Amino acid sequence: MNFYFFDLDGTLEDSREDMARSVNAVRELLGLNLREIDDVKKHVNRGMHDLYVSCFDDFFSNSAHYETAYEKVKTEYEKHYLENICIKSFCYDNIEKVLEEFAKNSKIIVITNKPEKHSRALLVSLGINQYITDVMGGDSCAEMKPSPLPLQISAKRNNFSFENDKAFMIGDSAGDIQAGKAFGAKTIWCSYGYIKSYGSIKPDYTINSPHELLTLAMQ
Repeated sequence: MNFYFFDLDGTLEDSREDMARSVNAVRELLGLNLREIDDVKKHVNRGMHDLYVSCFDDFFSNSAHYETAYEKVKTEYEKHYLENICIKSFCYDNIEKVLEEFAKNSKIIVITNKPEKHSRALLVSLGINQYITDVMGGDSCAEMKPSPLPLQISAKRNNFSFENDKAFMIGDSAGDIQAGKAFGAKTIWCSYGYIKSYGSIKPDYTINSPHELLTLAMQ
């Protein structure tokens, strides 16, 4: 059986607008000036910690207790984003067609650094949750990508074996390729996603659109 490990943001869908708007909603709540949406979008694919540190740096620098301020930002952001999880977000062209085809005889697992609760809610809102076997978010285990641990945990609980199955890691970032290689999967870099470079580790395959996954699967 084939196991397809998919990144979420920048691979299955584009959620930058909603994530950036939630940043500004929280900044407004905290009495901070709003930031340009395009500037905020640059930080949404580097993990939640980087998003908070980069987009609320002025709030943290003016707070006497960093840990308390950080928890405030995290709590308010997660609340607002969950309540507005899919206002502007959208699946890339042909993603649902690809998932529907793969789900017929394969397992599809989402490996993302977005929190698991938000990831599952987004998949439901986008109408593609029915194709997904499992989800590992950035808070689902002790490590996140580029560590292979999320893949290892999900593979184990879904009865993956290298003797009988094939694994593919599909994503748009260097972290996706690194995690996939470390796990032992064939790696597929999505040039259409957020990140325009796969980094220093060359993927096994490059695709320029989701539809090309169907062609690869037939090889």
